[in-house]
Amino acid sequence: MSRRLVLIISCIGLLAVVSVISWWVKSKPQRYFGFSKTDVAITCNADDFVYGSDTAPLTVYMFATYNCRHCRNFLALDLPYIQQHYTDSGRLRLVVKPIEPAENPDMMSALQLAACMNRDGNADDILKLLLSEPSAVYTDEFRLLIDDIINNNEGLAECLTADNYSGIKQNNSDFFALKSKVTPIFVVDKHLYKGRRKLDRFLEVLDYELNIIK
Repeated sequence: MSRRLVLIISCIGLLAVVSVISWWVKSKPQRYFGFSKTDVAITCNADDFVYGSDTAPLTVYMFATYNCRHCRNFLALDLPYIQQHYTDSGRLRLVVKPIEPAENPDMMSALQLAACMNRDGNADDILKLLLSEPSAVYTDEFRLLIDDIINNNEGLAECLTADNYSGIKQNNSDFFALKSKVTPIFVVDKHLYKGRRKLDRFLEVLDYELNIIK
């Protein structure tokens, strides 16, 4: 075989490899994230915040801590668009799973209060506080607020003290099992996406995952 023919074949092979790599890069939005796969089974619990219908074809689980600026930015800036174009239309269900890996008692109480109020559809004020000034939950004023709620609202008091933060602790346990050191993280059908990226990148991931299940 002549050197010229070998060179032509090598060039064709190189072009084929480049084409395959280019196709993979363009077709795999996971490249933007710390992507991996997981066998950890994730389910929804009573302390989670659910956006969208249980009958949606795809569920996205988000683990988030309000001490994380990227988590707060996602919930404040990206979530409204996702609600409008994905969850409200029935395309997917987003389950936000609050976590507090250090199990700080003040933040655990705040998360439990938000979860309890969310069950009655009255969590807007506490969620706004957690998104804007999460450090407020470590103040004496907030602790007095928790005590006042327990003393004066029987329903919320029962919810706050009934299960010893079982849902949040389960979320913590699942987060540790996923072996991630960053937040937020997203679990989509055994696919694990780490970190927050620009909204258009995240929407590419959602569309990619929705296309897989078609």
